[in-house]
Amino acid sequence: MGDSLDFLTKYHNISNKLRKRFLRKPNVAEASDQFGTLAIECEQKELWQYAGLCLLDAARCQETLENIFSELNYLIKAGREFLVADKKDKDIGCPSIGQENTQASISCFGHALARCHNQSGFNTMSAGLALELALALGSTPAGIQQLRKAIDIFPTIKAINTLVSYHIKQGDYVSALQILNDFVEFVESYINAGARGNYSVILHRCEVTRVLLLLILQPSPQRLAPSLAQVLEKYAWVEESTNNDFNMCEDELLLLQSLVLACQSHDYQALLELEGELWTYLNAEQKELLHKLIQVLTIQ
Repeated sequence: MGDSLDFLTKYHNISNKLRKRFLRKPNVAEASDQFGTLAIECEQKELWQYAGLCLLDAARCQETLENIFSELNYLIKAGREFLVADKKDKDIGCPSIGQENTQASISCFGHALARCHNQSGFNTMSAGLALELALALGSTPAGIQQLRKAIDIFPTIKAINTLVSYHIKQGDYVSALQILNDFVEFVESYINAGARGNYSVILHRCEVTRVLLLLILQPSPQRLAPSLAQVLEKYAWVEESTNNDFNMCEDELLLLQSLVLACQSHDYQALLELEGELWTYLNAEQKELLHKLIQVLTIQ
């Protein structure tokens, strides 16, 4: 209580300096510096929400002074302070019902994004801010919205992979599959255009996840896009000449073929045996998808 009262006194004293007086302009730069100093003091006392409030006021001062870089810096810092405040509340089991800190953070980052949008050459920074906020918000509708914004501004592998993961966590396998398929087609066209790089690791992960999602969804041939139909066709026939474009080892390739055949023949015992054998080749997300696949086929 004492820290809060001390903060309010200092905060109001600084705010009063910004009031217009007769024949005297307020010293906005001085007020901005003092808001910044008070924010540091609040941070040291773990008053994260108050620190965010001070930084937001400092940003407003810098906007008045038309210092775009300082304004952005304060806005981003304020957004991060509100995120910390929200996390700390959740850690002690007292999440805000109205999610005030979350909304304040979204507002700060949103304002920063809007300011970046008006500046040339700020695309990478804008996408990075949207991604940072999305990671903090998690697999929520707001988090997914921020990820899509980041990808629209400047698509990165991390943002796309995270969006796929968020859709999978939400159980929206159709959206996850569509994004993965579009991403694979984009990467393949990029490679065909002569791009150099180690894309096999990326394509490998996408390929395995696409196979698992397709087996879970079991779309009818009429509703399946030709590119996705070809994904399962590669594993539906056990041939030594099977084209392996994703640098899979022979054992993993054969296990995926066995998985597709077991699902098509509804061989549940084979599925259970394959789960253990495939385990070492899958990441955590793919293991959850494989477990979901077995659940789906078992209850049919």
